[in-house]
Amino acid sequence: MKNLKIGIAFLFTTILCSCLDTEEKIIVNADNSGTYSMTIDLGRMLKMAGSMGADTSNGRVKEKKDTTIYLKDMLDTAKNLTPAERALYKDGVVHVNLDEANSEMKIVMSAPFKNFTDLREIKNNLATVVNKLKAFEKATGEKEKPDNENDDMKMGTRSANPVGDQFTFAAVPGKISSTITDVTAFKKLVATDSTLSMMSQMTGMMGEFNYRTVIVLPKVVNKYTGPGNTVSADKKTITFVTTLTEMLEHPEKVSYTVEY
Repeated sequence: MKNLKIGIAFLFTTILCSCLDTEEKIIVNADNSGTYSMTIDLGRMLKMAGSMGADTSNGRVKEKKDTTIYLKDMLDTAKNLTPAERALYKDGVVHVNLDEANSEMKIVMSAPFKNFTDLREIKNNLATVVNKLKAFEKATGEKEKPDNENDDMKMGTRSANPVGDQFTFAAVPGKISSTITDVTAFKKLVATDSTLSMMSQMTGMMGEFNYRTVIVLPKVVNKYTGPGNTVSADKKTITFVTTLTEMLEHPEKVSYTVEY
């Protein structure tokens, strides 16, 4: 699993975090249950590492791995989760797929929800819980670090959606939305946050940070607003696409609302 660990390590390196493509997906069933997932695609990052002369194979055969971690298998030893978190995330999954020869690597975090209250909690905190459980370290076989030495992993999670905590997500039957909470506070953050500044500067050389939200509904979409939107032929799936630059420069434009 050594090469897999190297790939994960690159993920949590701020210099390369602008090369991530992230997809957030919300599947809603007729009874308001469903599944929330986030997919982080590191393919472009691996290709870039290769073009920059990084040799992650050390002369060995390039790896092809497919690893799935079930959060329920880690809950018994997790002392930093509340009883409510244990119940909510017991069916969560982390899936890591690596094909080094083809510069392909994806990390998928997912968890089912029974209602919209659960969905709101999972959307806001799934990555945090995965970090608490050290699921990525288990997937790569890397030795676990003490919580106070896990800053790189926290940074990697943040890079998947670096301004996600600046938006308010709401979900009720018939309506789902994500809107900028406070434009003034957001602009202040952008102006003073060194990580965001670094990520923004790196997009010019390494390419955009792409962020996509896919919402699959049990009914036809009646009304919607949001960036780069497309609707499926059956009008039950809507996709919003934006970039890091758009989020930083025009946060009010990357909010979305869907009614169905």
